[in-house]
Amino acid sequence: MDKVFIPDWMGKGQYIEVSSGGKGKSRMGFLRKTLRELQKSLSSERLSEYYARQDGLLQHIDPRIKLVAAIGLILLVGLTRKFEILLGLWVLTLILMYFSRLPVLKMQASIWAFIPLITLLIAVPGMFNLFNDGIPILVLHRFSEPVYLWGYKLPQSIFISKQGTMAALYLFLRVGLSLSLGVLLAVTTPVSRLLKSLRMLGIPALFVMLIEMTYRYLVMLLMLSLEMFEARKMRTVGNLSLRRQQAQVGSSMGTLFAKSMIMAEEVYQAMTARCYTGQ
Repeated sequence: MDKVFIPDWMGKGQYIEVSSGGKGKSRMGFLRKTLRELQKSLSSERLSEYYARQDGLLQHIDPRIKLVAAIGLILLVGLTRKFEILLGLWVLTLILMYFSRLPVLKMQASIWAFIPLITLLIAVPGMFNLFNDGIPILVLHRFSEPVYLWGYKLPQSIFISKQGTMAALYLFLRVGLSLSLGVLLAVTTPVSRLLKSLRMLGIPALFVMLIEMTYRYLVMLLMLSLEMFEARKMRTVGNLSLRRQQAQVGSSMGTLFAKSMIMAEEVYQAMTARCYTGQ
């Protein structure tokens, strides 16, 4: 019986991830990276809807009450100058997450590990007496003689001040708590009910409708993009050159734009055929 040889383009070598520079290190190709990010975004949206339908504490409260309470607490977070109040509000968010049947540890990690942490890193220079003078906490260096930098006389010692540290800590807590309250409101309230509650604040119905349609269009375009990249990945064999990958990205953007325009026209025609009056 004759031996059957597998073509080169079907060999294992075509399925090895592209090296990122060194041996043993690999990275996902463009298509797989895009698919992963699209799937994460879509899963996050679906997960929020799942949490909003849980049998928890905040899920049973009227969205209008939650909206007003969230805005009031965010204003309190931004205006208070007492550290104890900020810590109390943080404990309150933990309690609300627990009784609303939300994954407390996972949500706390996702909330505090990105935007608040970046804010804290940005605020680190303000902790030094070069920008915010005050009571020394940690002296980093002492100069034996006066030092001038670009015509500016540096202090005799460089240290981390108590006032600068408290200012950075307050900023970190305020950003994290504001984000926590916003996330609590969003994940415990269906989007449609949350947007309808905006009418109570005097926001025009047309503006609320635009927000709702924008949200739904983003989800639909996300699903369209995921389908497009999955289809392209299944039809891609072997490694592609950089120029070819760039061409694929450009064509995908153009196709997605064309599909979104067609979809918008179809939705408009469907709304007109149903005698849409704004409600």
